Amino acid sequence: MVRGDLTIFPLLSVMQMLLASGKAGKLSVTHPRGGDFWVDAGDIVHAQYGPMKGEPALQVLASLDGGIFTFEPNVAAPDRTLSLRREVALTHMLFDQDGWAEVLKVFPEWTSTLRFSARWSEAQPVTQQQYRALRMVTPGVSIRGMLERLAFRPAGDPSTLKPRELLDTLRPFVQAGLVEVVPA
Repeated sequence: MVRGDLTIFPLLSVMQMLLASGKAGKLSVTHPRGGDFWVDAGDIVHAQYGPMKGEPALQVLASLDGGIFTFEPNVAAPDRTLSLRREVALTHMLFDQDGWAEVLKVFPEWTSTLRFSARWSEAQPVTQQQYRALRMVTPGVSIRGMLERLAFRPAGDPSTLKPRELLDTLRPFVQAGLVEVVPA
């Protein structure tokens, strides 16, 4: 078993080391946005964040900028939702990690909830994607809860937003004061 701190050993460096080693096992990260990765012979074969699996989970996990990681060798994946070779996996995660930077400035605490502010008007013009994202704003549901609800959308549903896409779509509404982040 290998343990470490992602504030000292960044996630991409840890993943690069694991994938280059060709080992199989489970990488768990304890963090409010934490979850699990399974690797096998230089591939990422499964990722899980709460009920979310596969590519959406991998996208959320790429947002990790801290937390304690534990690698348990020879732990088989409970499912095979991904098949990302080393270079593709690292490039994919780097792209996702960069994309989270601005989103996390607006939504740093995923236990917070969102609500429409007094400035919101039902006459506010929105696109279809914005409408789908704004429908997810529900009293009492945390940001994490909103993201986890994405896992229960039908597979292949074209209206399903990806995790970062959901928050990136809501971000301008928060910045404009139309939607408020309510700390937990």
